[in-house]
Amino acid sequence: MRIVPLAVLTLVLAAPGNTLPAQQAGVIRPGMTEVQVRESWGEPLMVRQRGEFMYMFFENGCLKTCGMHDLVILQGGQVVDAVARASYHSYDGVSSSPSERVPEPTLPAASP
Repeated sequence: MRIVPLAVLTLVLAAPGNTLPAQQAGVIRPGMTEVQVRESWGEPLMVRQRGEFMYMFFENGCLKTCGMHDLVILQGGQVVDAVARASYHSYDGVSSSPSERVPEPTLPAASP
C-alpha cells in the first residue's frame, strides 16, 4: 500500500525546519543568541542596551506579585543569565535570581 509512505513523506516535507520540540519550547540556555531567545520566548516587551550587555524583558503575567518582568541578559551577543517567573518560561542555566529565593530587607549600613 503506497498511500501510507506517501502520507508520511508529505508530513515530513511539510514540517517547518526551525521549530523546537514541544518539551523544549520556552527554554533559554546559556550561550543562545538574541535570535534564538526570540524564537523561544517570542518578542520582548522592551530591550535595553548598555555597552556589550543587552537586557530583554518579557511578559510573565505576574508583574504585581513577582515585582518584575522575566529577563534575559546577553553579553557579547550570548545569553549569560535569565530570570524566569512565568510557568511557560524557563532558564537551563544557573540564574542569579532563583525563584525559590525568599526576599529579605536590606538594612542600612551602620554609621562609623
